[in-house]
Amino acid sequence: MIIPKNSSQVTLEIFASGNGQEEFWYSNVPNEYVETFGKWNISFLGEGTYREVMVFIDQKPVGVVLPFEVVFTGGICPGFWRPIVGHRTFDLPSYTVDLTPHIHYLRKGKHQISFGVNGQPRTLQNWYVSGHLRIWYGDTTDTSNARTEQRVDIDRISRTAEITTVGRVSEDNTSFSVLTTVTRRDNDYTVDYQNYQLYRLLSNGSMVLQSLYQDTDFVSPLSRGNYRIGLKMNETHNPDKTIGINATLKQTFARYTNITMDGSTMEYANVQSSGRLLIGRERNLSQGNTSVLMEYYSGTRTYRRNVTAIGFDIVSDYERDIPVERHHPGVGGIQFQGPHH
Repeated sequence: MIIPKNSSQVTLEIFASGNGQEEFWYSNVPNEYVETFGKWNISFLGEGTYREVMVFIDQKPVGVVLPFEVVFTGGICPGFWRPIVGHRTFDLPSYTVDLTPHIHYLRKGKHQISFGVNGQPRTLQNWYVSGHLRIWYGDTTDTSNARTEQRVDIDRISRTAEITTVGRVSEDNTSFSVLTTVTRRDNDYTVDYQNYQLYRLLSNGSMVLQSLYQDTDFVSPLSRGNYRIGLKMNETHNPDKTIGINATLKQTFARYTNITMDGSTMEYANVQSSGRLLIGRERNLSQGNTSVLMEYYSGTRTYRRNVTAIGFDIVSDYERDIPVERHHPGVGGIQFQGPHH
């Protein structure tokens, strides 16, 4: 593509959604643990838990974003999401990379802007990723008022993050744990990530216990924040060929963004769910309890919604939408402090 010479700012808005074998990527395990429970005919999805979307200009990496763990309406336990859904389920979040520091390079000739998902080291099938390029125009080619450092070297960040995995398997192969730690320190891009998983087999393999916690902190030129997800689940294979699942989910989304066209925004959400699922021979039954708290601040508006559902009924629903002053300390009690350098 060709960037006009009178452009003053360029950003790339990215949409990324894990599906299929990647729908619950945060519960995948490193490849060496996929067949740990193979003796009981139980296997896991591989390629680890860490995912990032990397942006390239002419095949050189210039930016990276971390996807939020969106849970769809049938995800984990369908009863969680009757009659309300999780955060961003019907409105997937986008992630913006600032390309303005490379604007002098982009103005010269034709270039390729591309993006892709990095895994651990790869990904399974499949991710849907798309982009929206946004260009601001000026009357001249002078970018003294634009947020640019006038760099000509665009190979600014590492192609891979620093990933460390530590695992432990019991002597009888009936349990294992994996801790994955990821760091990235690339100029304006900082990531601190941890994922801990524990799996146990009971009753000669008829019951599987899963415990998972993932913590993602990130800082980039246009956004900073954190995601948290905690999941506990036990799956029991009954003599009558039915399968029973009990699960609890806790999730937090907190993000501050500052984009010229949209202004500064803060978004916070907290989701807590518990429920059970019975997979029968003829039909499935599921029921759950869920509460979703969401706060959004755009500089001129504060929106708050707090909904609780028990079973299939909404038992409380509080909503507030009011104008506010420009200066705002934060939402959800979070000041959006990023990882420490």
